[in-house]
Amino acid sequence: MRKNNSLSIWLKYLEKIDKKVVFNLSKLKFIAKKLNLLNSKAFIFTVAGTNGKGTTCAMLETLLLNSGYQVGLYTSPHLINYLERVRINGSILDAEEHISSFKYIELVRCSYLLSYFEFITLAALFLFQKKSLDIIILEVGVGGRLDATNIIDSDLSIITNIGIDHTSVLGYNRLSIAREKSGIFRKNKISVIGEIDIPDSMKNIAKEKKTILKKINKDWFWNKKNHYWNFIHPDIELFSLPLTHIPLSNTALALSALYYAGFKITEEVIRASISRVKLPGRFQIISSFPFIIVDVAHNPDAALYLFKKINDLDIKGKIYALIGMLEDKDISGIVHPFKKIINYWYAAPLKTSRTATSEKLKKNLPSGNTIVLNSIHEAYKIVKLSLKKQDAILVFGSFLTVSEFISAKNIEDKTDISKI
Repeated sequence: MRKNNSLSIWLKYLEKIDKKVVFNLSKLKFIAKKLNLLNSKAFIFTVAGTNGKGTTCAMLETLLLNSGYQVGLYTSPHLINYLERVRINGSILDAEEHISSFKYIELVRCSYLLSYFEFITLAALFLFQKKSLDIIILEVGVGGRLDATNIIDSDLSIITNIGIDHTSVLGYNRLSIAREKSGIFRKNKISVIGEIDIPDSMKNIAKEKKTILKKINKDWFWNKKNHYWNFIHPDIELFSLPLTHIPLSNTALALSALYYAGFKITEEVIRASISRVKLPGRFQIISSFPFIIVDVAHNPDAALYLFKKINDLDIKGKIYALIGMLEDKDISGIVHPFKKIINYWYAAPLKTSRTATSEKLKKNLPSGNTIVLNSIHEAYKIVKLSLKKQDAILVFGSFLTVSEFISAKNIEDKTDISKI
């Protein structure tokens, strides 16, 4: 593999070796130490949580960049292209830089097997090491305690919320999940918590590790009015702030973390920046006549938030849902809020071995108005035949669902243009 110059072949190689791995952070830390990746001069934010990690990271990145800092961001999963996972000063890197980092990790790891995520995390840290960065933002993949990003001792950790997801890895209740996410806590370091109802397991681990918790509605606050919102922090009070495209809870959490970290972002930068932050695949409206809305919601909490956003729209016609999900997700819990507003369900397995099967999708979707097809592309082609301008298509269930739909739409739109 060391001589290969194709990013796609490298990624297929990493996916292949991933199946042979037993997760072991001590092994990963040993390799990272050989690569000299554990002693960054940059300030490190680590962001964990069930939902809202990506939007919180995006807000941190934007505010810091607009304040003149040099910023590296590592996030996952990607929506369309692997290159999305690493940004330096707001820009993605070219494939050659990623391939170069892969080759170096492959050389140093020797006989140690690494999972896909462990390998690419080391590669991202290696890319950051080559730049002169003031701040690095690391988005946790799953959980926290055993996540590859947790080999780094962050200067400030963030936990967005605690919901039920990845139960086969993190446990089947909030106590267990909170315990895993609390693995990113560090001694005498601040952790900013956006979860209102903090499980006892998180409080206990913070006490054991002597982590300083800064909690919403106790140490910092925000509240929404009709057309603006307010943010209250020991270091700053901001009133009549503009509304944002991403959830206000994540915007407030990012602001709070920045001030607890000692970054004095000016009010001028905050007011000019926060309403500009958008993230693809997060309540993304890509058409209005008809409405086409894509969202990566893949657990009950995210689905409930999406349901509320849909209800705020003035949709006059019918709503068609295009949904695909992974096999380990709570399909019934995710679908439940939408049963009264979705007119027709179009479901399909995803292009991954981890997909929920056609049978499982059919079993968990409303009977009578559900059609299960072979692919998201096929579902979109069929929905288009009935779609009117006052109608809406809602695409959700997974990052892969949104990715496959966007690819399908691009193909179909090109086909439509060629017929004119």
